[in-house]
Amino acid sequence: MSDGFYYWYSAQQDWEGLEQVLHALETSGVHLAHPASRVVTAITNGPDSWGQQLPMERAALIELLTLTNSTEVNFQLWLNEQTDLFTRFRRLADGRMVVEFGLDGISRAEQDMAVQAVSHLIDTDRDSTWGMVLDRRGLTEETDWDGVMLGQPVEIAEWPDALGVRPEVAARHPLLRRAQGVSRLPLVFFGEDAEAEAWH
Repeated sequence: MSDGFYYWYSAQQDWEGLEQVLHALETSGVHLAHPASRVVTAITNGPDSWGQQLPMERAALIELLTLTNSTEVNFQLWLNEQTDLFTRFRRLADGRMVVEFGLDGISRAEQDMAVQAVSHLIDTDRDSTWGMVLDRRGLTEETDWDGVMLGQPVEIAEWPDALGVRPEVAARHPLLRRAQGVSRLPLVFFGEDAEAEAWH
């Protein structure tokens, strides 16, 4: 089993952009609606309840994901009828967003499927992408990846499997500017899986 995550740093998406995001994921077999029941499910994050499934219409969830009226939305994507992928959209202080895909509690084969789907998504939306972090084992979950992406000199004690940042961020960071990266504009990739996770 995995305890990992995949973060995608993107420009904030409007309705049309979100439909394209969901379509890219669905093309790779990762669906917003449960494959059998066709129910779309948000996950509550307080203050009245935490972690509860909240069925809603697809359009209502997409409206939430624009992050117009909130800074965070949690929901489920589905790999199959038994396996969900916990997903969080968060708006950062500068108006951009990060999408967090949880890889914990799924098998290696399911993890590979999820990673391929997110990599495909990022590859199809390069223009709005300004960073990514893939950590299959969750070893770097304490690292302030938001700070790294925003150009702050955050310490990177452990390397994730793959890290992609904008060239100007890499040039300013004390570790990244000395590391050997793989340039695939608009990002520079680092880590063991840098070549694999760079644009296909």
